[in-house]
Amino acid sequence: MSLLDASVVVATYNMPHHLALVLAGLGRQSASNFEVLICDDGSGSETKAVIQAFQQKIPFPIRHFWQEHQGFRKCRILNQAVREASGRVMIFLDGDCVPHRDFVRDHLAQQQPGYYLAGRRVELGEEISRLLTPEKVRDGFFDFPKLALIKSAWQGETQALQRSVRVPWDWMRKLLKMNRVADLKGCNYSVPKEVIEAINGFDEAYEGYGREDTDVEIRLQNLGLKIKSLKGLALQFHVWHPRRDFTPANEDLLEEVKRTRRVRCVRGLAGPGEPSPAN
Repeated sequence: MSLLDASVVVATYNMPHHLALVLAGLGRQSASNFEVLICDDGSGSETKAVIQAFQQKIPFPIRHFWQEHQGFRKCRILNQAVREASGRVMIFLDGDCVPHRDFVRDHLAQQQPGYYLAGRRVELGEEISRLLTPEKVRDGFFDFPKLALIKSAWQGETQALQRSVRVPWDWMRKLLKMNRVADLKGCNYSVPKEVIEAINGFDEAYEGYGREDTDVEIRLQNLGLKIKSLKGLALQFHVWHPRRDFTPANEDLLEEVKRTRRVRCVRGLAGPGEPSPAN
């Protein structure tokens, strides 16, 4: 299989409408030489139907990786996708975050040896999220802030509206201090595949919600990588849904990786647990 520029890894679980919005965004990207790997932690038939529908009409490969739902096991299914990815760069995206049309292009254009790339997102309000459809996404709703989005922010529902404007000029991003970012968010970051392999992928010891992406960031830093900001680039829009609480045990796992300064996790790409592609 020929090497693609990127593999976009999309994590999802039982949010078919949100996933349809994300796939609609991916379907109109300005970049083209990439694949989409959907990492499904045990969703039902409705999610599978959404994926199959998009597979028929989007001109790039969409592969669906599925495992039986036995609690939150995102890391396990992510590792399977990484093993089988054909992209030079791994771009990580959540199944509730709609990408701007230049999302993939920005991640690819900003790659720099010795760095991992970290972007941010707009937090859409509940009402505007309810009214959002794949058709609106395909028609360019997020290309530039529409009146409905501005109104939602003015009413105090949508948060971080400033992140909805793409700023492609380096000098302006520096002037606005967009070239600085504190940390990685699991919904919007990228790194070469060979680097993910070097840290042995995701730690499957994280079997509850939260902190698994921070674990990856710490091990990337232990490997010697530095963070690079994508503020003003690789825009994305988080579709509202009720929040989940972090799993307390994961805090202990995170403290351990900080203390040991290890690079490779034990239960990772080379470890146990290899679910099969759903199709």
